[in-house]
Amino acid sequence: MAMQYRIGEFSNLSGVPRKTLRFYDEIGLLRPASVHSRTGYRHYRPQQLEELASIIALKDLGVPLAKVRDLLSPTGVGKDRRDMLSELKRTIEESIHTATQTLRCVDAALAELDGSKRLIPVVVKHLRAIPVASVRANVKSYTQILRFEQELLNALPQDSIGDLRGVLWHRCAASGALEGEPFVALKHKVPLRSYYDVKQLPATTVASAYSALDDDSAEKSYDAIRRWMSVRGYQVAGPKRELSLGQMLEIQFPLKSA
Repeated sequence: MAMQYRIGEFSNLSGVPRKTLRFYDEIGLLRPASVHSRTGYRHYRPQQLEELASIIALKDLGVPLAKVRDLLSPTGVGKDRRDMLSELKRTIEESIHTATQTLRCVDAALAELDGSKRLIPVVVKHLRAIPVASVRANVKSYTQILRFEQELLNALPQDSIGDLRGVLWHRCAASGALEGEPFVALKHKVPLRSYYDVKQLPATTVASAYSALDDDSAEKSYDAIRRWMSVRGYQVAGPKRELSLGQMLEIQFPLKSA
């Protein structure tokens, strides 16, 4: 009769607990070579030590037990193992990339805290398209855009004006010129006029931060978004948006991957 080990002996030789061996039997991953009909004792062949080693090796690589069972079944082939390991490698590489990016973000947040008492949070938002009326203007200072915003509001029927309003900045001071486009959301269609345009503010994904109304606070929020984008490898995908929220501003940078 071929040599066989009782489950305790097999557990000692393999280093795998008996409880785990019973579980592997229950899920069909590693069946005993035989089970005594009266006592129910499980017996294993020496060759099954190698089978168990294959199971443990694949499990340690992160392969799910259900997949291990399929790979080690009589119908499993070498190509299946190569495909599975290649897929596992891609998953691990993606996890490493995500973890590395997260680490850079944490480092950037710590650096920002070192230089400031307040960390400005930046979040990603997915915005739907909305109909707006707008007027585009070149100005000499940021405050001058307020005049065009007020003239836009005066030109529109009051019952057509929605709650959302703000400015699209096509060019900022860093470019050597200021070009802004005040806009207001529309509740319904308005008469076309030469003074303003009616269009869709396109759907987009933005990096968003909040600030007070003063220039210093706004610039800090702009800088926070720029740093956030730099760490994550984003670029600006269109004019920056400033939304008026009473005594606050929401600053939005449309995003595209670098």
